Amino acid sequence: MNREDYILFIDGGLSNDGVGFFIGNTFITAGHVINDNIIHTINVNGRKIELKKSDAIYLNCAEYDNVSPDIPDLAIFEFKDINSPLILANDSPTVGQCLEFISKRRVVENNEVNGIPSIFTQSESIKTLSCKGEVVAHDADYWECHTDKILRKGDSGSPVMKGNSVYGVLVGGKPGTPKCVFLSAERILKIIENKK
Repeated sequence: MNREDYILFIDGGLSNDGVGFFIGNTFITAGHVINDNIIHTINVNGRKIELKKSDAIYLNCAEYDNVSPDIPDLAIFEFKDINSPLILANDSPTVGQCLEFISKRRVVENNEVNGIPSIFTQSESIKTLSCKGEVVAHDADYWECHTDKILRKGDSGSPVMKGNSVYGVLVGGKPGTPKCVFLSAERILKIIENKK
């Protein structure tokens, strides 16, 4: 299996999708992806698994895209029998450093009937989106990155990485622009250590 196999699409219905990733047996996503009123599922080794808020070992979410160091926008779940090669980086990226962003998106396409696109023969698939991003600013817990593709709401929870090292999780951004905000891997590591 390659690293993209450990980055998973989170199905929350057509309007509440997201992304998460495994670090060892730990599944990580942005906290706002896990919504009170929506059932979220992931596909792990061919099994559909529901992500329940009550099963999270950590769940916190800032309200209305208000990024705060006091309220890390993060959800963490523990699983068994997963052996992801991804690791959380224990250092911060530097301003000007380029990293890779990987997401999974739901794509709905109208298939053709007699050469004409038809909504009655739609097909749905999950596609991987990969792009580059440059770190432009950071503080202790969050950093801003400008990506070479415009990201969207359903990309929340995606990792930004170099090789197999994850430097952060996407928690916000400015719609319609390449500006994205990531919660740092260092902060995620501290939260996980405090939960053990």
